[in-house]
Amino acid sequence: MSVERTTEGVVATPPLPSSIWVVAWASLLGQVVLVVQQGVRHDDEVSVAFSIVLSAILVGYVCAGVVRARTVRLVVAWVVLVIGLIGELVGLTSADGPLAFVSLATTVLALAGLAKFRRTEWYAWQLTRPSVRDGAPISGLVAIGVLVGVLGGLAVQVDDGLDVRISTAGRY
Repeated sequence: MSVERTTEGVVATPPLPSSIWVVAWASLLGQVVLVVQQGVRHDDEVSVAFSIVLSAILVGYVCAGVVRARTVRLVVAWVVLVIGLIGELVGLTSADGPLAFVSLATTVLALAGLAKFRRTEWYAWQLTRPSVRDGAPISGLVAIGVLVGVLGGLAVQVDDGLDVRISTAGRY
């Protein structure tokens, strides 16, 4: 880590890495693709509003934690992206068009950006737990995260799950 003291005694912080912007924009594009594929929810207004607000708060909170190298929120981001990747790979078997491949590409890009982000000076510096007022402002990244959450709360939830039946009464 190359954090240096300047002549005034102020710690110079590393710049925000471009890899975290790649994660943000790839995530936003992935959510746009999701809304285009699945459509917009038309439930009752209260349900939709609650879903949007809750998703925006949750994703914004996780986003801020990822940028600040907070372990639990970083693990949550990894888990969500890996589960998304697995789902998209499985979904390619019934892909209805090029949007499935775009969705897969955005997830792979976000995973690659997150992996690269973990090897940056910014990430190493954030592990020292500096004050949230130090360093480059992250409000733009958090705003993109909130928008990702809004789109996630707005997208129709499709239940194409597996139908697993277990029979204990019959013999096979």
